[in-house]
Amino acid sequence: METNESVTQEAQAAPERIGFGKRLGAYLLDIVIAGAGGFAIGIFAGTALAALFFATEARAGEGMEEADAMDGGMAGIIGGFAGTLAGMMLIFLIIMLMEAFTGQTFGKMILGIKNGNNDGSAAGMGALLTRAGLKYIYTIMAVLAGITGVELLGTIGSIAGLIVFIGMFFVLGEKKQGFHDMLAKTAVYNKSDLA
Repeated sequence: METNESVTQEAQAAPERIGFGKRLGAYLLDIVIAGAGGFAIGIFAGTALAALFFATEARAGEGMEEADAMDGGMAGIIGGFAGTLAGMMLIFLIIMLMEAFTGQTFGKMILGIKNGNNDGSAAGMGALLTRAGLKYIYTIMAVLAGITGVELLGTIGSIAGLIVFIGMFFVLGEKKQGFHDMLAKTAVYNKSDLA
C-alpha cells in the first residue's frame, strides 16, 4: 500500500503536466491543418468527383448538351464540397492514428508536447491505444454504427462522447488530466521531459 509520502515523492519526481491552454492550442492547430489539408485534397478530389458522378449521370439521361452544362457550375461546387469533406475526414483519421500510435498529433508536434504515462515516462502502445480509443469513442462508434447499421451503437457512442467531452475539462483541475487520461493512466507532457 502506498503512503502519502511515496505519492508525494512520485508527484515531485514526475515532470510538469501540460494544462488546458497548450492542449487547446494543439487541437486548434490540428483543426487548421485538417481544414487546409481537406481543402487541398478537395480541390483535386472534388473536381474528379464532379466529373465522375455528375457528368456520367447527365450523359446517361440527358444528352451531351446537358452533360456539358452540368460539368461546370453546381457540379464543381458540390464536388469540391464533397472532396473537401472527404479530405478533412482523411486528415482527421491520420491525426487519430498518429495520436494512437505515437502519442502526438501534428499540433502536439508543433508545440512540442506528447502523451505519456502518469509518472512522466514514455507511454507504451497499450496506453496510447487505450487513450485514443477513449478519446475518439464517439467517432469509432459512429463508424461502427454506419458500417453495421445498428443505430444503438451510434446512440451509445453519442453518450460516451458527451461524457468524454465533459471529461476533457478535467484538464483544468490540479492533475491536468482529462477523463480519458485518467482512465488510460496517461497525461500530456513536454516531449523533452518524457523519460
